[in-house]
Amino acid sequence: MAEAGSRWAFARTTAFRVTLLHLVLTLAGTALVGGVAWWVTAGFAVRQAADEVERGMGVLLQSGALSGARGIALSIEARLAADRSGQEYYLLAAPDGQRLAGNLSGVSAERGWREGTIRQPDGGAAPVLMYAQPLPGGGALIVGRDMTAARALEQRLLTSAFWVGGAVLLLGLGGGLLLGRSVARRAAAMEAALAAVQNGDLDRRLVERTGGDEFDRLAGRINATLDRLQALMAALREVTDDIAHDLRTPLTRLRQRLDEAARASTVEAIAAAQAEADRLLDIFAALLRIAQVESGTQRAGFTTVDLSAIAESVAEVYAPAAEDREQTLATEIAPGVMLTGDPALLTQMLANLVENAVRHGRAGGRICLALTAGELCVTDDGSGIPEAEREKVFQRFHRLDASRSTPGSGLGLALVRAVADLHGMTIALEDAAPGLRVRIALPRT
Repeated sequence: MAEAGSRWAFARTTAFRVTLLHLVLTLAGTALVGGVAWWVTAGFAVRQAADEVERGMGVLLQSGALSGARGIALSIEARLAADRSGQEYYLLAAPDGQRLAGNLSGVSAERGWREGTIRQPDGGAAPVLMYAQPLPGGGALIVGRDMTAARALEQRLLTSAFWVGGAVLLLGLGGGLLLGRSVARRAAAMEAALAAVQNGDLDRRLVERTGGDEFDRLAGRINATLDRLQALMAALREVTDDIAHDLRTPLTRLRQRLDEAARASTVEAIAAAQAEADRLLDIFAALLRIAQVESGTQRAGFTTVDLSAIAESVAEVYAPAAEDREQTLATEIAPGVMLTGDPALLTQMLANLVENAVRHGRAGGRICLALTAGELCVTDDGSGIPEAEREKVFQRFHRLDASRSTPGSGLGLALVRAVADLHGMTIALEDAAPGLRVRIALPRT
C-alpha cells in the first residue's frame, strides 16, 4: 500500500494539479471553438434553410392574397417542378385536412416551426424543417426544406469535436503524468539532499542543471544558503576554538591576580584583578556586538547619517592619543557625505580604524583620515600587514603577534568588517609603502 502511494505521489504535486487545471481550461477552449465552428457552419445552414422557408411562405401567401387557394396551388406546383434538388416540401391543406397541393402529407397544421422526418420514395427518411401557417378562409399552408446536408454537417462536427477533445484529453493527461513525475523526482532529490544536510552532511548540495528553470534557480539559492550556513558553522567552530584559546590566558591571569589579592589583601592586587575582569567583559561585549551586527537585525534602525560629521568627531577624539605618540593626525574630509546606516556602528567602525592606525603606526609618523563621496581611507606609516595576513586579520581573535604579548583582543577589525558588510561597503587592505591603507568603498546612494 505504501509503495502504491509512493508511486502515485506525483498526482498530489502542485505541478500535476496545475496541469489538470490547464487541461480543463484547454477543453473549455476547445468546446468554445467547437461552438463557434458550429455556429458559422451547421448553424448557418439551419438559419439559411429557415430564411428560405420564410421567403417561400411569404411568396405563397402573396399568391393566395391575389388568387386565393388556387393561386397558392399553382405556385406550389410551379416550385416543385423547378426544384431539381428535391429539397423543397409544400402542403396546401383544405379546411377538412385533405391535401390540395404539395408533396407533404400527414403533418400537423398547427401554426409554428417544427422538424419532422419525411419518408422518401427510395425508402429512406429525410429530416425536414417546416413552418405551418393557417389560411384566412380555413385550411393551412406548410413550407419545408430538407435538412439532410445540415444534419450531416452537424454530425461531422460532433465527430470531429469528439476526436479532438479526446486527443486533447489524452495529451493533457499524458503531459500531466510526465510533468508530475518529473517534478516529483526533482522535489524528492531536493528533499533527500536537504535531509542529508539536516543529518549533518553539510557538504551535500542540490543538483543544478543547465536548463535554468525555476527549480534550478531555487536549487542555486538553496545551495548559496547552505554555503553560507556552512561558512557560519565553520566560523562558529573557529570562534569557539579561538575563545577557548584566547580567553585561557586572561582567565589564568585573573586567577593569579585573585590568588595574589587573597594572599596580600592589598588594594593594588584587587585593582589588578578587577582590570583583568574588565578586560574579559570587554572581550565578551565585543563578541556580542559582532554577533548582533552580523545578524543584520540592526538594519531596522537605519537612518540618514552625516558620515562627514562622524569622521570629524572621531578625528577630534583620537587627536590627543596621536599627539601622545608624537604623530600627526591629518584629515581630508569632504563635507556633506550622507549615508543610510546606523550612526553608532559607523562611529565604532571609524574609531577602530583610527585607533589601530594610532597604535600600530610609527611613533612620530603621520596618520591620514580621508573621506570622499565614494570612499573612506585610513592610512598610517607603520610596519603594515603582510599580504598573506591581510584577509586573516578580519577573523575573530586573529593577531599578528602570535605570542599575544601586546595589548588587544584581535576583535577590532572583525567588528569593522561586520559593520562594513552590514552597510553594503567593500573593505580592502593595501600597502601604503610604508604602512597600511584601509580603503572602504561606500555604497551608492
